[in-house]
Amino acid sequence: MGKFNDQLNPLFEKWIQISEKKHEMRDDTEGQNIIFTYDGLMEKPDSSIDVEECWQKADMRIMFLVKDQPSIYCDDSRLWLKDQLTDRPDDEKNKKLNREIKPKFIHNIANVFYGLSHADKEHEITFQSLNKEDVKKYFLTSPFAFVECKKQGGKTSISNSTLHHYLYDEDYKELLYQEIKILRPNIIVCTNNMIYQFVQEMYGMENLIKLNEPGHNSIRIFAEKEILILNSFHPSARISYMKFYDGVMDHYRAFLRSEFAEKYRYINK
Repeated sequence: MGKFNDQLNPLFEKWIQISEKKHEMRDDTEGQNIIFTYDGLMEKPDSSIDVEECWQKADMRIMFLVKDQPSIYCDDSRLWLKDQLTDRPDDEKNKKLNREIKPKFIHNIANVFYGLSHADKEHEITFQSLNKEDVKKYFLTSPFAFVECKKQGGKTSISNSTLHHYLYDEDYKELLYQEIKILRPNIIVCTNNMIYQFVQEMYGMENLIKLNEPGHNSIRIFAEKEILILNSFHPSARISYMKFYDGVMDHYRAFLRSEFAEKYRYINK
């Protein structure tokens, strides 16, 4: 089996071909290129870190599923932390800000990534206990997957009807299924109610378990494959960092308190 991002590239080529047939938005190079976002395992600034190998060996493989990349340019979000520059305006500046986890979108993801990775029954990892330098270091050195459900670029917001179209279009739905299966996450953070519904349907509603503890409808357990599905606010939502963080971690803590956590190898490593 080839490396994860290498496996994704042929899938993306197929995705682009289908997007061309569906007359998706094109960039300003005389209409030659579909505006497309590549994603998967985000590369690290330190080139000695092999995220593919680290992901393969990781006990916990956390994926963030987001809506779409608001861009009029083709982009590769796997390189958002790297110095490989593109012809996008302010690219170098944006990458530096990302490495400092300055943008709210990135900072929210980094906080939750750290919290999920470090919490256990004895250590809740509250928002108040987060140390920004520790969060940043972990974000810049440890593997995670970042996937845009709508790959074809877009505007600064996306309507529910547009998102529904891209999630449930017969072609795009199968491609997104394939991408998730290639990456093989065991924790999926869905940043939208519709995405949460989509992932549940992907694994089969009948196969998923709800927590017995009331008030935790934003987490599902696929016990057969030891996969957790969590629902979240969008990382750019106009809410506090604490509300975003606890919006995920409150449900994860409930899972850690449950009888199901005892059976999960990556929890009890």
